[in-house]
Amino acid sequence: MRLDDVELVVAAAACAIEAGLAAVEVTFTLTGAADAIRRLRRDHPDALVGAGTVRSDAELDAAAEAGAQFLVAPGLNPALLEAAQRRGLVMLPGVFTATEIDLALRLGARALKLFPAEPSGPAYLASMLQPFPGARLVPTGGISAHNAAAYLKAGAAALAMGSSLFPARRIVDEGPDVVVPLVEQALAAVHGAG
Repeated sequence: MRLDDVELVVAAAACAIEAGLAAVEVTFTLTGAADAIRRLRRDHPDALVGAGTVRSDAELDAAAEAGAQFLVAPGLNPALLEAAQRRGLVMLPGVFTATEIDLALRLGARALKLFPAEPSGPAYLASMLQPFPGARLVPTGGISAHNAAAYLKAGAAALAMGSSLFPARRIVDEGPDVVVPLVEQALAAVHGAG
């Protein structure tokens, strides 16, 4: 979720969780991300609440102290991944190439953020799984209800959707409840792929 207003982030995430979304990620591009994570964990104990765009030790510490249940990084930073592991936190490092996937797996990453997923598409994800059949790739960057099923069929372990579920401009203009039909459409697409 990439919004500039903590109140809107918390409200939009609450709407998404109530619409059936099991996990939300608050990015550290938001000033106050830790506060949003803390509030969402308190108010929605059954949802998974994570921190995204974690790029520094300070952000990792703030996310952990706020109760983040998982971390997502835009790239593969071995030192940051090891710091998360020492704290017992699951971190999905961002990867794109075979070299990055190989290194992340060797470093003990349990799931990997395949970023950007588009424009390469589901075929690229499937090709990366050929040499790394045990890799748990989570594509993000261009994932929506329209292509979700194709990514799952290609072997994605999970999907991460950003602006297709949380369109910042619409949320600001129309209110946080605009996410409800978007979440419902995405969940229908994902469940229809099974």
